[in-house]
Amino acid sequence: MGVDIKLKPEDPSVSLTPESSEASAIVASGLGCRYGKRWVVRDLDLEVPQGSVTALLGRNGVGKSTTIQMLLGLLRPSQGSVRVLGLEPQSQRHRVFRELAYVSERRELLEDTRVSELAKIVAEIHGERFDRDGFERLRARYELAPQAKCKTLSKGQRARLLLALSLMARPRVLVLDEPTSGLDVLVRDDFLEAIAHFASEEGHAVLLSTHLIDDVSRICDRAIVLRQGAPAITGDLDDLRRSCNRYVVHLDGVVPYESALDLPEGVVVTERDPRAITLVARGQSEHLEHQLDQILPLRDLERHPANMKEAFACLTAPGKPGGAA
Repeated sequence: MGVDIKLKPEDPSVSLTPESSEASAIVASGLGCRYGKRWVVRDLDLEVPQGSVTALLGRNGVGKSTTIQMLLGLLRPSQGSVRVLGLEPQSQRHRVFRELAYVSERRELLEDTRVSELAKIVAEIHGERFDRDGFERLRARYELAPQAKCKTLSKGQRARLLLALSLMARPRVLVLDEPTSGLDVLVRDDFLEAIAHFASEEGHAVLLSTHLIDDVSRICDRAIVLRQGAPAITGDLDDLRRSCNRYVVHLDGVVPYESALDLPEGVVVTERDPRAITLVARGQSEHLEHQLDQILPLRDLERHPANMKEAFACLTAPGKPGGAA
C-alpha cells in the first residue's frame, strides 16, 4: 500500500512447475534476480490463482522480498517473465497498481501526513473504486484518529492503517510482505480476520510472505516454498504438510551430541538426545527407514504425520545447487 501512494501520476500431489491459467492473478516463469555473480532468486516458476490465499515461504535470505518486488515491477528481473492480471508489471505498472494493493515489510507512510489526508490521497489514486465509508468504519474500529500524523503512530497502528487503506481500495489482488511481523496478538488477529474476509469475496487473490507459520495455517490454502539451491515447491497447504513425516528414532546405545550424523539430504533434525533423535523428512518413508537403519544404531523407529511447522523446516532445507527436489 505504501507503493500505491508513490504511484500517484517426490509427492505426486505437490507440483514443482505451475501450469499457466487464465484464472491466475500472478504468473511467473523462469524468474531470477542477480547482483553481480550472486543469484538471489533463480529459475523461479510460480502461480497465484484467483480466489486463493497463497503463502510465500522460505528461510531468511532466500529471496522472498526480492521475489515480491520483481512480481510487482518494482525491481527489474535479471531473467524470466511476470504477468499480474495479464499485465506486464514493468511496462504497465500504473495499470497493475490500479488493480492491486501492496503492504511492504517496512510499512512506509508519508510521515508528516495526517491519517485523513493520506486516505484522501489514496482515494484520488483509486478513484471511485476506493470505499470512503468503509475506510471510515475501519479507521474508527482500529482507533485511528483522523488528525493524527503518521509519524506519531505505533507499529500496530501503522499496520492497521495500511491494511484499511489497502482493503478499501477494493483491489483484485492483495500482496503482503511480512504484514504481521512484530505485532501483538490482538493486532495480528485483526489483520488475519480482515485478510480472510477479503479473500472470501469472489475474484480476489492474496499473496502473503511470512515466516509465521501459525498465520499461514490459519488463513492460507496454498504455499510456494522457496529453497536455497533447489527448485521451489508449490502445492496445497495440506498436501505439502502430508508430504512430510516426523520420525522418532530410538537408538541402541548412546550417540554423543558432538558426533556428526551423516543423514540423507533433506532430512532435518528437530530434537536430539543421546538415545533418541527426532527427524523430519519428505518422500517415501520405507526408503528413508532403510537408510536410517544403515546409518544409525537403530533400536526402533516411530513415524508420525508432520505438523505445519515441522513440514516448513523440512521443505525449506537447503538443497544442492541445481539439484532436484
